[in-house]
Amino acid sequence: MNTITVEKLIANKPFLFEENPIISGRGGLKRYITNINVMEVPDVYRWVREGDLLLTTAFSIKDNEQAQEELIPKLSEAGIAAIGIKTGRYLKQVPERMIEMSEKYDFPILSLNFNIGYSQTISEVLNEIMNQEAKWLSELHLKIQLLTKTVMMGENMRTIVETIAQCMEMNAAILLHTNESFSTDAAVRFKWPDLSRMTPSASGEDGFLRAYRLEGDSEKDACYFPIERNSEVVAYLVCWSSGTHWSEYTLFLQHAVALLTLYLTKQQALHDIEDSHKDKFLKMWVLGEVSDRQTIVLNAAIVGMQLRNHYYVCITSKIGAVAYKDYARLRSLLVMQGIILVSLGSEWVLLVPAEGASGSKESFGRLLSDLRQTLKQPFIRMGISEIKSFISVHEGYQDALQVLELGSIIQPDEPICRFENLGMYPIVHLLADQKGINKRLFKMIEPLYDYDLKNQSKLVETLSVFLRHDGNVKEAAAKLFCHYNSVLYRLEKIQCLLKLDLKDPETKFQLQLALRVFEYGKIKGNL
Repeated sequence: MNTITVEKLIANKPFLFEENPIISGRGGLKRYITNINVMEVPDVYRWVREGDLLLTTAFSIKDNEQAQEELIPKLSEAGIAAIGIKTGRYLKQVPERMIEMSEKYDFPILSLNFNIGYSQTISEVLNEIMNQEAKWLSELHLKIQLLTKTVMMGENMRTIVETIAQCMEMNAAILLHTNESFSTDAAVRFKWPDLSRMTPSASGEDGFLRAYRLEGDSEKDACYFPIERNSEVVAYLVCWSSGTHWSEYTLFLQHAVALLTLYLTKQQALHDIEDSHKDKFLKMWVLGEVSDRQTIVLNAAIVGMQLRNHYYVCITSKIGAVAYKDYARLRSLLVMQGIILVSLGSEWVLLVPAEGASGSKESFGRLLSDLRQTLKQPFIRMGISEIKSFISVHEGYQDALQVLELGSIIQPDEPICRFENLGMYPIVHLLADQKGINKRLFKMIEPLYDYDLKNQSKLVETLSVFLRHDGNVKEAAAKLFCHYNSVLYRLEKIQCLLKLDLKDPETKFQLQLALRVFEYGKIKGNL
């Protein structure tokens, strides 16, 4: 600490006090002295500063019992370190009521040496404070040097945290935005804090060091110091210890936060270079620009990837803007599951190892849930290929694209669509790309399409829903939010316009095929 305690001043300068220096209030001997002041008026507490050692002969309160009783509580509230009284001249002894208040508030009352003047006492105390501050600055300089050397030597994060904790003589941890943490106390685990629960801490009141406490964290009483990059918090330095006097560590913490910012920026720059090479290879692999086994294996080894023999290829629907820390957190989460993430602009490709239960409905459901929650985008959909060998990933990517496109038509309410569930619909995909076939099939339902355009009706939609529910009028009405009779009327109109019998299985098959090609053709822009 860059000052002294009442206890230490008594030990270092015993001649300033009487033989029995402590009259009362021993519970407050650990209070810090930062300055010295003289009491001349009863309401001196109006003009004192926190940490003052107050000197007095008690002349201003010698005949005022109320002032004697009120003095100690008010001085304690003002943060005074202690009061030194010269007894014998105006007060033969300290009043019993003052002693009672001193014990109650753990506020030291000291007995000053009657034969030493104020000027010498003030000089000796200030000299002691300055010596202590010089010693503290020297120790601080050595601590900052040690931490700087630790960071610049490229030590790992755990060593850096242990150095910070050693210098501050308390527990410390570093919490990364990926939820990875490094702590000096293995029993304490931190999670990325909820900003709504964070309140500014007095530890950061100097204006240069921001600090927060977490509501409801009274057990550890930890202080969170944010580490930012490009105005975004990417980590927190967390420190905690019982009875911490934070002011003595402010300068050290400023340097620690600055050094951690540089360290994490450097580490991120290296990761960015590595990721750039890795992303380039992944895109070439997924897009089919590298396809032979030897080239794929060699490039994977260069970027430090260990390939699996088989993968499911998943592709997402368009994803909006994503904060860097959310992207990094998701990537870290996927890496732990062995899943490879490839960003292709607004669409992401996920290569999921085909092992064990990785291909189950539940596992893909959890994967989609992780995507939605981490990225805070609740409407992401996903298309999944069949199992592909690592040399056929591009083929799986094309299949997943097709699944995602077709899924929006045949399973619009399902967030996950798989290739094996498409049945004959890949044929629809092919037919929709053949303009001649496309137009011929469209002619079957063209009268309905024209009628809808002219009358703003929904005959095409009604027919599609009716056939999708296997000709069940009641279910179709519920899906369309229509009255049962309204659906019957529309079906009669459809049969009239098409001159077809909707009860005929062959007719229903042809119409279903025509509708699917029509719907998919619209998406592809072929109609």
